[in-house]
Amino acid sequence: MTTDAQTISYQPAIVHFADLVQGDTLSFKITLTDDAATPIDITGTTADMEIKRADDSLVLALTVSDGIEYTDAGNGEMTITVEAAATAGLDPEYTYKYDVQWTNGTTIRTLAWGTIKTIEQVTD
Repeated sequence: MTTDAQTISYQPAIVHFADLVQGDTLSFKITLTDDAATPIDITGTTADMEIKRADDSLVLALTVSDGIEYTDAGNGEMTITVEAAATAGLDPEYTYKYDVQWTNGTTIRTLAWGTIKTIEQVTD
């Protein structure tokens, strides 16, 4: 099962994913636009996502071509996918924190942050 895609603009967004079942795919889309809603070309830039425990220990890290795909770079669109195999290793009944950062040259921008609450998988 894939969670419903979220679309996030250039303005930072707090997005909480409640009740992600272990072993399910988590996928969401971020579209970077300027204040006039014009897409920002993200060609040649990088993006990263980290999922951490409350004590800041790293659980998962995603990068472009490894969980983050620029699905339409010219129109500022990226899709972030945490595969089912990766979520299967998350602890049930635990709330993780995450953020997504975009780097353009020396400028780093946090695009989204929030929490991911996992629940135990019933069907293997």
